[in-house]
Amino acid sequence: MGKLADHRTVANFDKDGFEILEMPDLPGEQVWWKNVSFEEATGQGSYLLVMAPGTRCNPHRHNGPEEFYIIEGDLEDCDGHMYRAGEFVSLSGGSEHFSVTHAGCKLVVTHRGQMDDLRVDDVESVI
Repeated sequence: MGKLADHRTVANFDKDGFEILEMPDLPGEQVWWKNVSFEEATGQGSYLLVMAPGTRCNPHRHNGPEEFYIIEGDLEDCDGHMYRAGEFVSLSGGSEHFSVTHAGCKLVVTHRGQMDDLRVDDVESVI
């Protein structure tokens, strides 16, 4: 079992530990992430995400649920739905999307399953 401290991870939005998020077909996007508990092999866990104004994320399909909480800023999904600071969003497995931020944003993201990268043409979009 061990001590509680042996089982604890604490993360915040200070600059230490953030890395550029490499996204297929979007080289050079100013999107940074800090891993908290995300395991790439299972597609499960949480991370902190910072997106600079005008940046986007790659189109993808969720094979399990994705949930995110917007700490600050805005995020527009490909169907035109606008998320704002203070909103908690839950997308079910099977959802396909990509997003853009106009003002920039900070999010806490949790995945419960793998993602498949898609092309923009594969996802229905109004943006």
